[in-house]
Amino acid sequence: MLDSGIRASRSYRNQSAPLRERKWSFGVAAVLSLGIPGAGQMYKGKIGTGLLWLIIVGIGYFLLVVPGLILHLIYIMTAASGDPYK
Repeated sequence: MLDSGIRASRSYRNQSAPLRERKWSFGVAAVLSLGIPGAGQMYKGKIGTGLLWLIIVGIGYFLLVVPGLILHLIYIMTAASGDPYK
């Protein structure tokens, strides 16, 4: 009798609670990327993509301001879209 109670207690503790999916805000990602290219992607958990965008946008600004601005705007849109949990 006591043994079955212990087993029931153990099985209850071994049941894992459903994992909550981490949420991210597209607005926060866009605002972060507005200030620092790559920060929005890093916020979404895509560190490599964020660093790549930082380098690409930096090169665009170095070569000419207009390509840098265009790349920066494209980056802001990609940071604010998509699902990083796919």
